[in-house]
Amino acid sequence: MGEIAEMMLDGTLCEGCGVYLDGDADGYPRCCPDCSRERRRTAKQSTATHKPSTPKVSCPTCKRRVKATGLKDHLRDAHGAKEAA
Repeated sequence: MGEIAEMMLDGTLCEGCGVYLDGDADGYPRCCPDCSRERRRTAKQSTATHKPSTPKVSCPTCKRRVKATGLKDHLRDAHGAKEAA
């Protein structure tokens, strides 16, 4: 492995941009304040754009909570309900 990559992995250089970090290398990758700020910003954006999960409904037979889109499959598989033609 290259010398710069080793320094990024041991914490001497920022793992994102490669800038020198003051202090002792901790033995694990670290980020400079700018890269840390950018990471937090992108993480916040990714959680804000996450779609909410499909709503769940109760099975009329066993009261188990299943996704609304899978209720028909649950009734067929768990309770042997026949599909209406």
